[in-house]
Amino acid sequence: MNNDNTYAQLWKVYSLTDAAIPRNPLSYAIEGLFSLPSLNIVYGAPGSMKSLILADAAICVAAGIPWLPPYLPLASSGNNDNTTPFTTQQMPVLWVDFDNGTRRTHERFDSLTKARNLQTSIPLHYVSIPEPRLDASNKSHIISLSQLTLSLNIQFIVIDNLGLIVGDTDENSAKMAQVLGNLRWLAEATNAVIIIIHHQRKSATGNFRIGESLRGHSSIEASLDLALVVERKDNSDTITITPTKERGAPILPITAQFTFTHHPNTTELATSQFFFTTLQSQAERDLDIIKEQILTALKTYGDNDISPSQIELRNTVKDNLAIIGISHGINKIRGAINHLVYINTIHEENGLNKSKLYSLP
Repeated sequence: MNNDNTYAQLWKVYSLTDAAIPRNPLSYAIEGLFSLPSLNIVYGAPGSMKSLILADAAICVAAGIPWLPPYLPLASSGNNDNTTPFTTQQMPVLWVDFDNGTRRTHERFDSLTKARNLQTSIPLHYVSIPEPRLDASNKSHIISLSQLTLSLNIQFIVIDNLGLIVGDTDENSAKMAQVLGNLRWLAEATNAVIIIIHHQRKSATGNFRIGESLRGHSSIEASLDLALVVERKDNSDTITITPTKERGAPILPITAQFTFTHHPNTTELATSQFFFTTLQSQAERDLDIIKEQILTALKTYGDNDISPSQIELRNTVKDNLAIIGISHGINKIRGAINHLVYINTIHEENGLNKSKLYSLP
């Protein structure tokens, strides 16, 4: 440092008088989770749907709508305990993708938008595999990102993922403190929520804190306001989100159910959305699979202007379940159809010869 007065010239020094000035209540992008400004990590194993659940949250923040409304079977059961959606504060969002690629990123955001019938004009912005690449170990890169953030009035940033933005820094080294320090500066300089997607350690044995499953140097966890681990068992459509580091009030684990439809004859998402739910038994998971197949079948029928009878719908669903290796009896499929009618998810009308015809509302 050539000038002994650099700190005196550049640092803003506060006093207890500043501390005593009344402050506005803490502001959240998603109530109780992500405060402004803050530095956060959401991590999990490959295939845990950590990126997808955050994309779901990002859409809700951009639209200013509640995140994780109660899952329909749960809501219709009359069990309303702990099923209030997370409120959001509407703000512009920036998603920075270095992992999934442009086509998949387009597909996910389109399906999440269509599931909620949102306008495409909501302030959600994203880049995918951009050049030049972001190197969070380089302060000039972070300054450039802050300028983009401020130009778009962004206050909610998701970066996917940490391992791809650290430049030549070894994520298991103490130098990660500099990387996280730069990201902390970004949060403070832009008054934004910064969420970094990261990976979980492959395995951990013995007596360990759950937070130790966060991959990389201990300075990563130490730098955070909030760390959430996303876990998914047996490739189910139910995930659990558990806090492993909190600087604020304690947060209870969250269980979410992924629902989706595909474009006909493809595996590409047409609509997708997460809902709050409770931990499911195997029987409940099986029932959800049947219901998703019913909705997918009805969409295909509807695209061809056909309202199938219950027998036709049951047989179609049974055949589709067999294709994906699941065997269920007609009675269970009939029960799922009747429940979807009861909760107004599908429409039933009278057909010829006392038959019932089914369609999507």
